[in-house]
Amino acid sequence: MMIVCIRIWLMWICSLWLCSKPSHSSFLPFLSTNRELKISKTNNNLLRQKMIRSTRDGGIMKNVSSEEISSDMMLRQGGMVAYLPFLSSSILNFITQRTALVALSYILVANTIYLQRRAHLRKMTKRKLLQIRTTREEGVNLGLHVTNIFAWQVFVTSVFPILEPLSRLCGFVSFYYFYPNANGCGIIFEPVSVQHLPIKKRQRSQLRLDWRKFSFNVGQIGRDGYRHPPSIERNLPHLDVPRLQLKHWPWRRKHNKANIKK
Repeated sequence: MMIVCIRIWLMWICSLWLCSKPSHSSFLPFLSTNRELKISKTNNNLLRQKMIRSTRDGGIMKNVSSEEISSDMMLRQGGMVAYLPFLSSSILNFITQRTALVALSYILVANTIYLQRRAHLRKMTKRKLLQIRTTREEGVNLGLHVTNIFAWQVFVTSVFPILEPLSRLCGFVSFYYFYPNANGCGIIFEPVSVQHLPIKKRQRSQLRLDWRKFSFNVGQIGRDGYRHPPSIERNLPHLDVPRLQLKHWPWRRKHNKANIKK
């Protein structure tokens, strides 16, 4: 019994010495856990020896108090509680790394599908399409170029996976377009049946949802139903449908006859 007490005392002194050193500050919970587990193991051995002696005396554990049993259980639980923060931290780090890996994989797959789809429709390589989308055009400042890349990635990863299947059901294809001279971008819908035509003929069948800079008249409404000059320049969202003769709608539109001044 004296030897066991000396061992426990030495272990306690050593653990205090290690905990007091700054270089071991990151290991304090581990040292505390190991110390408590060792003390619990020692107390467990003592408890087992008492049980054996009590059994030999008469089969009744009259020498073992409930305080000793509860103390042993508390030491065991304390060791597990001290270990739980490190366990939860490891799980959190694992989930964070896994989430980053999944997000990166999704972005890569979404871009590959978009480039493959556009390459099939335009009859060109994915590398050429990627070069077109990421090349900084002459006269475009760096901030606008970075904004364009970010907007394109938002479209590819968030909008295109839902919009393209719906467009295909209606006989259209969708793609992102950048207007460097007008400081804006847009989503263009084209019928699948005109993909083999030159760009000028395809434009007649397009439906464009744009957000870019343009000018429109704000003067009096003429007899034709449209406003006269002066005009102003704004960067606003608008709709263009050449087949329906809609251009920059609703900012440029034909007004009702009731609004026309005679």
